[in-house]
Amino acid sequence: MPHIVIKAIKGASSQQMKECAEQVSAVITKTLGKPEKYVSVSVEEYSFDNWESVYNEHSKDKEKVLIKPDYTDPKTFQ
Repeated sequence: MPHIVIKAIKGASSQQMKECAEQVSAVITKTLGKPEKYVSVSVEEYSFDNWESVYNEHSKDKEKVLIKPDYTDPKTFQ
């Protein structure tokens, strides 16, 4: 614990996603004081066409989303 899930639109390389996951893990370890052995990070990639449903399910109007995206239309990102 904790387990972090990164949801992203496809496009980053496997190496970029691995580096991102490693950096997220390092921040969790440093900020929350959790040993690295307890932190896991997974990546879920979606097509642009499917992003609206991801946004609606996981971000839109969700009280527990602490950092909200600076857009309200997931089709245009405006």
